[in-house]
Amino acid sequence: MSVPIQDTRSMASAWQRGHRMAIALGVMLIIAGFAAIVFPLLSSIAVGFIAGVVLCIAGAVQVAWAFGHQRSTAIMLNMVVALLWLAAGAFLLWRPLEGVFALTVLTAVCFVAEGVLKAVMAFRLKPVAGWGWFLLNAVISASLGAMLFWQLPSSALWALGSLVGINILFAGVTLLMLPGRIERWARASGSSIRAA
Repeated sequence: MSVPIQDTRSMASAWQRGHRMAIALGVMLIIAGFAAIVFPLLSSIAVGFIAGVVLCIAGAVQVAWAFGHQRSTAIMLNMVVALLWLAAGAFLLWRPLEGVFALTVLTAVCFVAEGVLKAVMAFRLKPVAGWGWFLLNAVISASLGAMLFWQLPSSALWALGSLVGINILFAGVTLLMLPGRIERWARASGSSIRAA
């Protein structure tokens, strides 16, 4: 799949404008990914805890929003959703090991989906030098998701933190590598992307 050169130039221009932010974010992601790999059980439980807190907050907001409706059917439907979110959040907070297992399955699904989406993005960037980094990131994400499914249930305790760490690490490497490659591509193409 190929993208018209004008679309490619506008995408490259957007990356070029934010290259300093991409580099800073890349460095932070590499550090966070390394920490998650070094402490996999701790990072797995931390992911479960954060997800539990977010779901509890979302459930509480949903309860408040439900009572803002005048119709009783809307209140009931919103309350059901709110109670499901609160129950999921409470489960993750009070049963962290079981929650880590459930999140491991969810993470596997997300990694496979991320791999597919990043592959699409890589082929959209294909004329730009460095598009292969996106494709490599896509293959790694999809492979990690498949590996998670294959190792269940025995590896759920260490796998979530380690695999999230690896994924974060490679996302950081991608953000570090791409801006420089885009700059070189812009110079080699003989036109100023900034004018695009």
